[in-house]
Amino acid sequence: MLFHLNCRTHLPSRRLVLSQCQYLRLSIKNRAPCANLRQFTIQRQAGNALCDVTLEADGVRFPAHKIILASASNYCKILFVGNAARAGNTDANIQLKAISARGLRNVLNFIYSNTLDLSLQNIEETFKAAEALLIREVIKLCFRFLEDCLNHKNCLDVLNIAKRLGPEELRQKATRYIGQHYKQILADPRHVKELDRATLCEILDKTDMEGCTELELFNAAICWLQHNNARMKEAADILRRIRLPLIPLRDLQRYVQGMPIMRTNSDCHKYLQQAVCYHSQLYAQPVLQTQHTNIRSSATSLLVVGGRTLENSVRGDMWAADASFSTWQKVAELCTPVYNHCVAVIGNFLFVIGGHLATAFRFDPRNASWLQVAGMLERRTRFHVDVMSDRILAVGGGTLLGNLTNTMESYQPAENKWQFMAPCPMPVADHAGTTHKGILYISGERQLRHKVRQSTKLS
Repeated sequence: MLFHLNCRTHLPSRRLVLSQCQYLRLSIKNRAPCANLRQFTIQRQAGNALCDVTLEADGVRFPAHKIILASASNYCKILFVGNAARAGNTDANIQLKAISARGLRNVLNFIYSNTLDLSLQNIEETFKAAEALLIREVIKLCFRFLEDCLNHKNCLDVLNIAKRLGPEELRQKATRYIGQHYKQILADPRHVKELDRATLCEILDKTDMEGCTELELFNAAICWLQHNNARMKEAADILRRIRLPLIPLRDLQRYVQGMPIMRTNSDCHKYLQQAVCYHSQLYAQPVLQTQHTNIRSSATSLLVVGGRTLENSVRGDMWAADASFSTWQKVAELCTPVYNHCVAVIGNFLFVIGGHLATAFRFDPRNASWLQVAGMLERRTRFHVDVMSDRILAVGGGTLLGNLTNTMESYQPAENKWQFMAPCPMPVADHAGTTHKGILYISGERQLRHKVRQSTKLS
């Protein structure tokens, strides 16, 4: 039963050294070719007269060499070539606007020393300086740093930085990371409060939320809303993403109903009333399914329910296969051991019916609970069950004393009641069946004489 960088630059190759995913240093693998460059670095730091240009940011001046800057920066190359073409232009001081002195210093250190120090604290300043000077290699390394340092502690910071810097691919990666590590984020109120509205909504809209209860999602949403009063106007839109019917009734009454927003906001109050109404219609729940009652999981599970072993012992447990069907895990105990029974699924509720008995039980995977529903009007074994129009149909089978029956009965969950329907043309057992386009087909019936008949069609 299936139930639901390889860099091309003018400088030697580089490597990234990442410490605790917070700090990065770009250093040279082969320093031999850089002896002259190091001499230029010493001269620049000493304010040597050989420096022929000054870059200024935030009122801080940095002496440099045009030939070195032009080799690393497309902006400087274009600027210096243009100035040289204009006779008499001796401007050796370049004022750079909209960038910080710290960012410019970091970029110049990279140009001269082949080492780039990055952290979440300086990366935006470094990026803006590299962007202004058109140093593509530093820009790429900034993005690579953000990708490499991504973890559950800083993913929100990385996402916010990526949104400001603009790379769509990095934004998507950070957003995916947050979606994959939502449990760690939602477990920390500080992280929850730092979420922007779009990211919070994306988490709450996820259909796969393994290991996270709906009550935890509700508490996270309330935590975010209560962070400041301005967010309260978003309450209706945020809380409509919470699947309140999935929260057990006792928790709804204890933790949700008492929240002021659930009383003062008409939409939020409506969400709560709908959830309470769902819980009040216990037997009808399988036919009341909406998006808000669906489990947050896209995976289906193969179940094995009850049965009889080779030693003729009757089993009273239920097992589920993993995604690769390589291992099995016990998921529940049945209310009673059964064999020669039938199962049916309506609205992702599992019904276990009959098996020498008339009893029927319903399993709710939302909270792993069993409910005994109305029993069949006849005891049945070796019969067939199918679902048609949200009704369970039980056809034929063996009854007491080994007799076969041609009766068919229908179970309507909303009424929690079985009723007889038009009987089969003959008594049947050990038969097969299926539904197609609103018609139930029964085939291969076994009579007392063990004679196989032709298929029977019941509409």
